[in-house]
Amino acid sequence: MKVTTEKLPKSLLALNVELDREQVEKGLDRAARRLSQKVNIPGFRKGKAPRFIIENYFGRAALIEEASEDLINKAFKEALQQEGINPVGRADLEEVVLEQEPFHFRVKVPVAPTTTLPDYRAIRAPLEEREVTDEMVAQAMDSRRERHVVLREPEEQRPAQQGDQLTVQLESFVDGERLEDIDEDAEIPQSTLVLEPDRLVPGLYEGLLGIEPGETREITVHMPEDHANEHVRGKDVLFKIRLERLQERLLPDWDEVPVLEEVEGTLDDLREKTRAELAESLRDAAERETMDAYIKQLVEQTDFDIPDVLIKQEADYMLHQQGHEFERYGITLDQMLQFRGQTHDEAVEALKPQAEERLKTTLALQEVVRAEKLGIAEDEIDAEVGRLVDSYEEEQREHARSLLSKELRSTIASSVLDKKLRERLVQIATGNAPAIEEQPAAEEPTALEDRAVAADADDDQQEIVPATSGAEEE
Repeated sequence: MKVTTEKLPKSLLALNVELDREQVEKGLDRAARRLSQKVNIPGFRKGKAPRFIIENYFGRAALIEEASEDLINKAFKEALQQEGINPVGRADLEEVVLEQEPFHFRVKVPVAPTTTLPDYRAIRAPLEEREVTDEMVAQAMDSRRERHVVLREPEEQRPAQQGDQLTVQLESFVDGERLEDIDEDAEIPQSTLVLEPDRLVPGLYEGLLGIEPGETREITVHMPEDHANEHVRGKDVLFKIRLERLQERLLPDWDEVPVLEEVEGTLDDLREKTRAELAESLRDAAERETMDAYIKQLVEQTDFDIPDVLIKQEADYMLHQQGHEFERYGITLDQMLQFRGQTHDEAVEALKPQAEERLKTTLALQEVVRAEKLGIAEDEIDAEVGRLVDSYEEEQREHARSLLSKELRSTIASSVLDKKLRERLVQIATGNAPAIEEQPAAEEPTALEDRAVAADADDDQQEIVPATSGAEEE
């Protein structure tokens, strides 16, 4: 058997397979035996008619048609093994000539994508760190205190005052049009407002002071130009508010907050802890912005050659991920698609652009991992397991350690490698990357590699058409 390959765009290989006469004859022999077992040939028991009788009875064309599926699949598998090719999807048969010599067929095979990185260490993205201000700390401390608020009904009915929590029916109108999407006959839903100047738009707070349960007020407020809702920016909004319930909000004394927050030490200790947490949060946010900016440039400058079948597989994977999310709310994937008015194929098609971008990002980052020689050692995985175990309650730690060390070990390994990669990307983006050193190779594949491995191991990828159930092995 002679095999020649041709590299095509989108990670496709064209295989031109020329069969030996002996291969074709063996395939025709197998096909004749199958046909002889299916029908009664006059003068012969089932399965005993020789090939020349079968060929005369059915015709050579019918025999070739019966043989082609089995013959092509066998030759295709041999060609893949001979050339060391691992398909990532089902092949596409383009041409078959088995009626005359040279017997041959041509097939296009999707193979693993190729990724060519740019000078990725020259790409820059600034790290813009923000300092923690006293105002940020004060707001965070107020939030801690708010977590322990107690609501109490007033001993006697009274007008609303600063600090109260109001349960209201609220409607809002702009230019005479209702902003809420509410049916005319439907009951107006209830909302909760905290009567504090910094929690309500200017004008609404002042308009609600002194309102009493059962009272309805109409308050017109001019909205700021930078309001989150673009439909009301710089416009007058009419609020129609009916007070249903008034409750007093009792906040703990500040000295009680450290105990309520289960923090050892004084209020100043809690404040310093809060400042440190804010600093870490701001640092993480700045690094994420830097990393996102870097990755965007990296993907734009990287050359990709990705087979369409892999993009389709990724889109299908993403669709089923969405389905799993909806299952948490008791909604099946079919119900979700029916609600959207989409078929499964239409939904996959719609996700392809997003799937392609996700694939490009994953492939580019995999190449950076290889180029930077990033890896993880067993002791690093063990250290991360220990850190996670310490976050559990004492009575849960033994079970958690067993689960994390065994069933979830590959997940832990991926998270360790991901953390290393994020740190290195920020270093590269800011021009502070260390010299590349040999590291222990990471044994745990990424999610994409997991799916690629599964595809490589699938025997279906080594068939062009489904194998004939009655095919015999020589």
